Amino acid sequence: MNPVSPIGDALAQSLVLALGTDCGTAAEVARAMAGRYDDLIDLRHLSVQSAGSLERVTQNFSHRGWLSREHGAWRVGPAQAPQGLISFLEGAAAMRAVAPDDSRATAVVTMPTAPSAIGPALSGTGLAHAALVSTEDALRRVADAAVNRLTVMTPFLNADGLTAVLGLFRVTRASQKRLIVRRGGGAQAAVQRSWDDVDGLGIGVLDYTLPASGGYETFHAKVALADQDLAYVGSANMTVFARHSMELGILVDGRAARVIASIVRGIERISIPVVGNPV
Repeated sequence: MNPVSPIGDALAQSLVLALGTDCGTAAEVARAMAGRYDDLIDLRHLSVQSAGSLERVTQNFSHRGWLSREHGAWRVGPAQAPQGLISFLEGAAAMRAVAPDDSRATAVVTMPTAPSAIGPALSGTGLAHAALVSTEDALRRVADAAVNRLTVMTPFLNADGLTAVLGLFRVTRASQKRLIVRRGGGAQAAVQRSWDDVDGLGIGVLDYTLPASGGYETFHAKVALADQDLAYVGSANMTVFARHSMELGILVDGRAARVIASIVRGIERISIPVVGNPV
């Protein structure tokens, strides 16, 4: 006989899939809500993993109607959180703690401009094709998830691509914004041509092009990173369909995102700040 979750299997699955590594934070928030229906509660004192984790949990609970934002605080309700929520989230957090390497990965694709040969071929591959997420949607997810810092790292960038990148920085709530480019590939030149827009959004631009024996040390990776919690890594250049090419990538959270974050932070430390000199 299969065990039944005290909150119901459908809700249990929905919470685990949506919260992932934030289950511990969610348990803390649920404890703060207990017995406080229709009361205002201050969640800033909670000992949680990160500000990003708390923001994602409150957004999730708000979507479910268990919390509503009011005057900078949170009101419990209007919907009643189910009994058993705290114990379930504590159990889910404990399972995460004993399996810390658990990460989720989502396949991300940029399709060639229609009509393409690969489009009809992929549609015949079944449910796996239906699970693909567009690169545009994946990058927007990263921008939406960032709370403290959003970093975009791209070796190739044209004017249209920069417009899309600036759009990500406009919608993010993150206070720290970083764009990592390289001297070649047109990226730094594109930034310089639109420096007023870049500077106006408070974006710190870094150049990872360092002198090395026989040439330069630089990069070819394409990354978008929300704090250390969610990352896109793939082949898509920020050139907005400059060519009829299919691009593939992955959207990852958990330990994989933290490893990617450590690499990106290292790159930020060694890169050279770009200033707004005319090209």
